[in-house]
Amino acid sequence: MKWKPRLLSSLIALALFDADAGIMREDVAVQDYRDFAENLGKYTVGEENIEVFKMDGTSAGILNFPMPDFGAINSLGFATVIAPSYVVSVAHNGGYTAVDFGNKAKYKTSYKLINRNIDPQYLTWNKDFHVPRLNKVVTDAAPVPTVDTQDVRKNRERYVYFARAGAGTQYQVDPVTKKPVYITGAYEWKSGGTVVNPIFEPSRLRWVNYGPPDARAQPFSSAIQAGDSGSPLYVYDNVDKEWKIFGVSPWGGTGKTGYEYTSYTLDMQLNFMNKVIAANTDPDVTDVAADGDIHWTAANITQGENSWQWHGVDKQLPSQASNEELDASKDLRFAGDGGLIVLDSAVNHGAAKLQFSNDYRVVSAEGANSTWVGGGIEVDADKTVDWEVNGLAGDTLHKIGEGTLYVNAVGNNGGALNVGDGLVVLAQQANEAGEQKAFSKVTIVSGRPTVQIGGENQITGSDIYFGYRGGNLDLNGYDMAFSSINHSDSGAAIINGNADQLSTLTLNNSSNQTFVGHLGSQETASNLNVDYAADSSAGFWELAGGADLNQLSVQNGILRLAGRPTPHAGNVVFSDDWIDETYTINNVDVASRATLRVNEHATLDANVKLNELANMMLNSKSHLSGKVELASGSMISVDQTDSKTTSTDGNNDVVIDATISGNGTLKKMAPGALYINSENTFTGATNIYSGALILNGSLASTVTMEKNTVLAGNNTVADLILKDDVQLLPHWPAENESESDTFVAATQTVNGTMAAGSNNLLSLRTHFDPAFTQTDKLLINGDMVSSAPVSVQVTPSGAGFFTDTDNDGAADNQEGVSLIQVAGKATKDSFRLAGEYVARGAYAYNLYAFAPGRSSEEQREVAGSGDQFWDYRLQNNMLTEGDNTVPVDNTPVPPEPTPDDEDDGEDDDTPVPEPTPDEGDDTPVPPAPTPDDDDSGKNARPAVTPQVPSYLSLPSALLSYNSRVSETFRNQVLAQDDKKQNLFFQYLNGEDNYHSALGFMDYGYDYTQKEEGWLLGAKVMQLGNDTHSLALSLGLSSANLDVTPDAADGNSKTQYTTWGLSSLLSYQYVSGLTVDVASDVAIYDGNVSTDLRGSDVADISATSFGGSVDVGYKIQAGNHVLTPLVGFGIQRLQVDDFTDIDNTKVHYDDITRQTARLGMRYRYDWDTANAGKWAITANTLFITDLRDDASVDIGVTYSDVSNSFHSGAAGSSGMLDLGIISNPMPNVSLNTGVQYQHRLEDEGVDYWQAVAGVTFKF
Repeated sequence: MKWKPRLLSSLIALALFDADAGIMREDVAVQDYRDFAENLGKYTVGEENIEVFKMDGTSAGILNFPMPDFGAINSLGFATVIAPSYVVSVAHNGGYTAVDFGNKAKYKTSYKLINRNIDPQYLTWNKDFHVPRLNKVVTDAAPVPTVDTQDVRKNRERYVYFARAGAGTQYQVDPVTKKPVYITGAYEWKSGGTVVNPIFEPSRLRWVNYGPPDARAQPFSSAIQAGDSGSPLYVYDNVDKEWKIFGVSPWGGTGKTGYEYTSYTLDMQLNFMNKVIAANTDPDVTDVAADGDIHWTAANITQGENSWQWHGVDKQLPSQASNEELDASKDLRFAGDGGLIVLDSAVNHGAAKLQFSNDYRVVSAEGANSTWVGGGIEVDADKTVDWEVNGLAGDTLHKIGEGTLYVNAVGNNGGALNVGDGLVVLAQQANEAGEQKAFSKVTIVSGRPTVQIGGENQITGSDIYFGYRGGNLDLNGYDMAFSSINHSDSGAAIINGNADQLSTLTLNNSSNQTFVGHLGSQETASNLNVDYAADSSAGFWELAGGADLNQLSVQNGILRLAGRPTPHAGNVVFSDDWIDETYTINNVDVASRATLRVNEHATLDANVKLNELANMMLNSKSHLSGKVELASGSMISVDQTDSKTTSTDGNNDVVIDATISGNGTLKKMAPGALYINSENTFTGATNIYSGALILNGSLASTVTMEKNTVLAGNNTVADLILKDDVQLLPHWPAENESESDTFVAATQTVNGTMAAGSNNLLSLRTHFDPAFTQTDKLLINGDMVSSAPVSVQVTPSGAGFFTDTDNDGAADNQEGVSLIQVAGKATKDSFRLAGEYVARGAYAYNLYAFAPGRSSEEQREVAGSGDQFWDYRLQNNMLTEGDNTVPVDNTPVPPEPTPDDEDDGEDDDTPVPEPTPDEGDDTPVPPAPTPDDDDSGKNARPAVTPQVPSYLSLPSALLSYNSRVSETFRNQVLAQDDKKQNLFFQYLNGEDNYHSALGFMDYGYDYTQKEEGWLLGAKVMQLGNDTHSLALSLGLSSANLDVTPDAADGNSKTQYTTWGLSSLLSYQYVSGLTVDVASDVAIYDGNVSTDLRGSDVADISATSFGGSVDVGYKIQAGNHVLTPLVGFGIQRLQVDDFTDIDNTKVHYDDITRQTARLGMRYRYDWDTANAGKWAITANTLFITDLRDDASVDIGVTYSDVSNSFHSGAAGSSGMLDLGIISNPMPNVSLNTGVQYQHRLEDEGVDYWQAVAGVTFKF
């Protein structure tokens, strides 16, 4: 809008508005400011405690008030409706001549200013205020109540919150420079603002906008700006519980560049405003019922002896009059007893409002065909006006007020109707020529009114318009057809308020149509039918505002039911912000070859009948409840294709709570989840081509799961066909489900045959607790036919328990947990345990197949009776001392068992744990175990998981290595017989063979440890004189260790990388006394692998510390040196707690090993003329291990229960070390040697180690 202010106004504006005025805070999105000003998004009228978020997702604050209605502010933001025909603004806005409302909505009305009504104190006292009068009463919005501004000043606790909106020049503060950044010029769009604690002046208030991090910053910190002149400031009355207008904003101000800018609002000039309105109002007509009819003549209004003046326009139409002539017309109110008003002649009331405060009937004098035109009609609440006069073409009757206008004239009414409040009944009568039309056009606006059809042929659907916020069209028992519904937004609604008579709404479009309004009402939902009968050329009609209907008939074409994006200012759409819509319909009938489509964010709750070849499509994020009957050839299609999905709000799930009957089919396409939560009896096929079917109910049809699909839920199906790579999950976790929730078992039941392809997976949860053992299950009441075994993946919970309740060392048919049962044909290989075992703490559980005749009748859960069924049970994997996994069969073999059809007549009915699945990789797979006929349960124990032997081998393996590398360092240091400083490097390679004193039943494990590493050392200090010497040597070592236990439980290996620091302080006295004090520290980083789980089964971190003291006496005889010694040593090993791949938690107590040492060192030196100096060393050492076995606690992450195992000890041993040293050059020596250790007890380590190295002396 462009306007040309008078010179003085221009000067005032230039003086008061800074170019950098009008500012939004830096961290709240501009879109939120816009939504706030237009009551869109989450800022809907009356909404309370709205949280405003910053752009980073954190909170900017909560609006502690009901959301104000800014609908009374004109689209350009500078004028506000305060009375039906009046707006307020500032006087210096001298250029605008019209206003409209609804933020540029469709079907808006433009209201012409007929008098600017400038406050006379504008020039003298700077009261920049005016009250323009409009040519019509405003229907688009209700007037904003005014407030006594002095009362606001006096009662600050009653009036706390202020809010504003305007469309001036828009700026937002830059978060870095703190300067305002220009966004757009004035009158493009509105933004809002909030104010608290303003400063009151005598006739105005002011406020300052603060920004973060100032605690005074409002969620919508705002300052008025150039173009905001006239924009209102509302205040919330906490007593009356409503927003009122405090004033208008004529001034900006001065202040800092971005924040702390001062804005002003002028008080409402109530005295002046009331004078203007009073001057334009005639005295009330106070008729008396006893005085007879009221006659409205061109001169006056009379009743009996009484007369009242009225002021109108001497033109046929108001639009033909000048502004001055229109402004001369005056509002008039009939405030008497009510009765008959006779228009003796046509009335042009100009811009005047005609108000009725009682029940009246308005008619034309007989034969006069009198009409009424004017500014509009207001009918008070609970009053009815029988309006039996027509309007004129070229004029629109504006109706406001909560009362009823009953339109009951005759013939064609050439005038239009614009309704903003209350009820208008269209009951136009036909004239003698049969002509009949209530209005040429009807516009329903503001969301408040209802237009009710009161008879046939009142108006056509194409002449009905729903404007800003819409309203209700009440068919009232009559029928109406629309080829399109003219509407602006979701406020439009078509209902039938007649509880006694059905209405039918026919939609007969010839092109694509969308209606975002609502059809029907909850109160009279059973009285409105909708027939969709599109032309053959039509594409679709989409309903996106919900419905409450009796019947929906889809006769042809495509009818869509949808949710809709949340409306935002500027028609901005966010893909993740949608409104869910519900379509509650008693009965839906879809004709042959017609399509009903339920789109995203839509719920259809109905009894649906799909006739032959009819189609119902369910798109992503849709929901179907009620009942569906499928005729032959009909289909429900679930299509979750991404390209057909607009919304990103929530997941793509489709939910069917409806029960489906008949003999049509159901198919699902594209990824995503389809939930069916009902018992269904339809007998057509169910085909799942992609994604997941979560069925918590039943299907009487054959279910075919195509490749890479998922069937989940607690359900029952008739026959089940699984193509390749299908997953079955009886339990589908609910949202926010946690492991702490109570375990509720789920079962999938197949009443017929289950046919499986390759690489299928059954995922079950099993709760191991002797007091509360539950499991998910698969029950097949027919046959199991498969081309490959179905892998069974078990997710365990609970502390675990021993399933061998009778302690016979055998897997019995009533022990453990039954996971799968098959009433018909199957084989022992129909199901196999994924990963070969299930871990619960330290122990491994296996799947045992009990064939018909071997199963327990008491355990039967499939259909039928007796023990003729397959039972696949999860039990402790029982080991014997001489074999791998062996189930012990104590059940007598039934005579002449029937061969298994899929076992080539070689059926083995012995319960056998399943073999490891062949995934095509190089993982070694053990052969299927066979029963040990000679074993009767003796020496049988539950197997632990394959990695547990590695855990138990850890302490002795690491302590053994640590002891060996420390001894190697000591030997190398002491082998240097001179007193020079030196640097040496040694290559180490060796192997341990550990023998455990614990037997098979006590989980004792031998192991082999291979070592390869190096040792770098140096003598860093040498002190002494002729009588004694003191030397200090330091060393750095590193090695790679492979520890491989020998375990019947399964193959495992731990690879360690270790780094260590060593020191040796050596003292020698001339008499021969020697004292050696050694210390060391080492860290170990280990990775456990198994054949069945691969690498990264567990990561281990450990640290060791050691120290020893040896006292010896050196005896020399020529070139021979003997040094007997005695000593004491200590080692400490700390292992960090860890959790492995099977959720097994492992804890080691800190391990301390004390040793006593007794030995002899021998050295022989000789010198050759050609080959230099040589030396031979030989050391013997006996080590007594003084500690007991360490313990390892192994449990589960879900429980505090754990099992304690002995880890064994390094043991006592005897060691021999042989070496040879040569000195090819004076300061260089080479050495090589070998160490051998032999255990002295049943428990201990035998090892050998080869050493080679070089020493540099200086």
